[in-house]
Amino acid sequence: MRVGPLGALLAALTFAAALLVMLLLAFGKILLISAAVSWVWPRIFSSDFTRVVFGSDRIPFWKVLVLVTVAALVFSWARRRWRRPG
Repeated sequence: MRVGPLGALLAALTFAAALLVMLLLAFGKILLISAAVSWVWPRIFSSDFTRVVFGSDRIPFWKVLVLVTVAALVFSWARRRWRRPG
């Protein structure tokens, strides 16, 4: 059976959609929290403080994403550590 270029393109788009859904299921909460922090940060803190913390006047989304991911991993580890008996 021959698929052709259109079939290959549709297969690639299907694969990309499945990958995107998987990533949203795995990291949806972290992405949502990162977006909220990126939106709220400039309304609370000045650009001078942001420059001190992040090295630029605007807050880079990827840095917030990394910070929220690390915080989620630390909280998850700490929660499991506290629940463990003994």
